[in-house]
Amino acid sequence: MQKIYYNLYLSMKHFWTHKEKIPEGQGYGQFSPAHYMTLGLTFLSIVFIVFLYVNAGPNERIVILRMMSFTLILSDVFKTILIACTDGVKVSDYLPLEACSFGAYACFFDSLWPNNGILPLMLLTLFMPAAFLAVIFPTTTDLPVFNFYTIHQFLYHALIVAYGLARFAAGEVSLTFIGVWKAIAAFFVLAMIMYLIDTVFDKNFMFLRDAYDNALLSAIWKITGGGIAYVGGLFCFSICVIHVFFLLFRLIEKLFL
Repeated sequence: MQKIYYNLYLSMKHFWTHKEKIPEGQGYGQFSPAHYMTLGLTFLSIVFIVFLYVNAGPNERIVILRMMSFTLILSDVFKTILIACTDGVKVSDYLPLEACSFGAYACFFDSLWPNNGILPLMLLTLFMPAAFLAVIFPTTTDLPVFNFYTIHQFLYHALIVAYGLARFAAGEVSLTFIGVWKAIAAFFVLAMIMYLIDTVFDKNFMFLRDAYDNALLSAIWKITGGGIAYVGGLFCFSICVIHVFFLLFRLIEKLFL
């Protein structure tokens, strides 16, 4: 019992601590019991939101979409302000310019103007898989579970996944193979712009220059040998994932929707 209280004390003590400031040995670890528990809660939250959305009326659906998208944007703003107020941590290294950050922006614009171009399809086949992998292979494993950045990572990506799945489950996303390649083209342009920004300003947005100790990205790095080959490997992996999710959703669409 004393150990439980001590661990709770440590969690409370480091709730606002950034990963660059956390002492060693405080992390919940990749595929640990704590990670599995958090994954379970995350997926239950996603199922609840999707169920709520599918059974809501047209006006209520708009409210749900906008609540999710506004929460995503506001949480990013709060996180950025918190990092800016943390001594010794460069806020410019943690700006919301990651793949899932763009997924949040896509949710925001889609919630304001539903059925706007290929945004719903991009959310379903590009940003939603990225968010899904982000909770399977999180970048917060060096932090305690009861930490703002850990909670933010799981809830943030859960909302992106729930947003895409809710739109799909309600039959509101048009799945076309041509649309998938339009999404890939848009992703390629975005990745090239971010790679240029990363190179010019010596950053690592969208993990295009460094694997950041992420298990999945590190595996791609080892296979490709790093450098520009790593960028190519990351892009090829993304194309494969996009097609896998596209085929999966088409199958579900044919069988159940």
